[in-house]
Amino acid sequence: MKKILLLIFAFVLNFNSGFTQSIILNDSPEGLSDRISTNWVNPTAAEYTGSLSEVLDAAFDSITNMSTLTGFNAAMILDDGSVWKRAVGMGEEEPEVVPLTTDHLMGMGSISKTFVSATMLLLMEDGLLALDDTIGQYITAYENVPGDVTIRQLLSHRSGINDYLNENPATVLEWVNNPDSIWVEDTLLNNYVLETNFLPGEAWSYSNTNYLLAGRIIENITGQLWYNVVRDRIINPLNLSSTFTYPWESPGVQPFSHAWLEWDALLGVDDLQGSGVSMDGFFSMASSAGCLISTPEDLVLFSNALYGGDLLQPASLVEMQTDYIQNPLAGVEYGLGTLSYTNLPGNIANWGHTGSLIYKSIALHLPEKNTSLAVQQNDNRINAVGQPTVIDFFDVFLVLLDACENYVPTTATSEVIAKDKIRVFPNPIGDVMTIKYDSNTTEIFPLIAKLTDVNGRSIRTFNLAQKITRLKLDELGAGIYFLHLGDVVKKVMVK
Repeated sequence: MKKILLLIFAFVLNFNSGFTQSIILNDSPEGLSDRISTNWVNPTAAEYTGSLSEVLDAAFDSITNMSTLTGFNAAMILDDGSVWKRAVGMGEEEPEVVPLTTDHLMGMGSISKTFVSATMLLLMEDGLLALDDTIGQYITAYENVPGDVTIRQLLSHRSGINDYLNENPATVLEWVNNPDSIWVEDTLLNNYVLETNFLPGEAWSYSNTNYLLAGRIIENITGQLWYNVVRDRIINPLNLSSTFTYPWESPGVQPFSHAWLEWDALLGVDDLQGSGVSMDGFFSMASSAGCLISTPEDLVLFSNALYGGDLLQPASLVEMQTDYIQNPLAGVEYGLGTLSYTNLPGNIANWGHTGSLIYKSIALHLPEKNTSLAVQQNDNRINAVGQPTVIDFFDVFLVLLDACENYVPTTATSEVIAKDKIRVFPNPIGDVMTIKYDSNTTEIFPLIAKLTDVNGRSIRTFNLAQKITRLKLDELGAGIYFLHLGDVVKKVMVK
């Protein structure tokens, strides 16, 4: 057992990826945003037909069949309010193989922060706190935790407080030495927080310590354990029957997927729980910064309720979605426990969070489509610079997003509206753009296409000689453009 844990420790200290993950709970969105803008190319570029559920099934199967990872689970809210969901792979390997199902729970990692932040905002609505109150009003002093940090700075990662997980290797080493210990937040706050990185409000830096402190503030205000307040305020009212605070809440008979970790290229990928590694100490160390477990179905129900306005008052949601990174070049905005990627393909509006605690999760709400999409994987491997190429949870997410974005409902005669069966990809676009008309289009070629900027000024015109045309866009500046194809207008982003 100790040998296995030491291997984990070596892994978490040395692993470096496009997600900028170095220790067990680093979900900082900056690295993922860089991945979107530089590395991702739709690996299928496929077209699917049928109902939206059938299209999502085909897209999910197509992309996951190309992946070598252990298991994926996904869900999306459909127009009628039902939930599409699908799973593939293994939920357990040892002591026997168990197929992964849509009922299997996985760690959501830092999506937990959104639950905690929303709980804090609900307490604010009840007049129990104000965002500009200092944390020193609600908690006792901890070394290296300035009492003049405000709750707003805490939830938005502008506190400057050191990250006890990602910036102090002694924290994870202590878990290795005591793997079955259930960690107490005060033990972590009193012993593993190093000196501050900057003065409160001076910069932005992702820190799990912020949300460990948020949990303690909830407890001191309410007189209840933080996870009981999250349950009373969010989980139970939204009927999230597959969401639990682990290890303090038991999922009962609902299956909890095992997690797979690659020690290194020689040792291969192992079923952690099947190898005898307990997740209890691991998750308790993450605590209110990342210990919740759930299914993609519950994640999309939560996202739709939160960002759709069913949980918080409108003014509170506006506060939550205020950008505190304040850097338009970052490719991401970060509010109060929530984020938005500004460079998703097609510049699709979105709000949500990602999570990484060996398990990988992403859940985003898409307001323009009034839906939410979530994907989880139970394998630590990701598509990262310097690592063997794998198709991971984020690739699955983007393929499903692409299928949803380009889905065209069939008419009563099962004919697809011709003008909507035009695809432009990849999006964002590099040096080359492909325009593809459906094989059954009634358009007569050649056609003239025009590219305009956001002010309507004509930038270029193109001659489309056939149904599939590849166009070079070299020397075109990065930004948002509009491609005019007859009476069809497609928004495209050039990176």
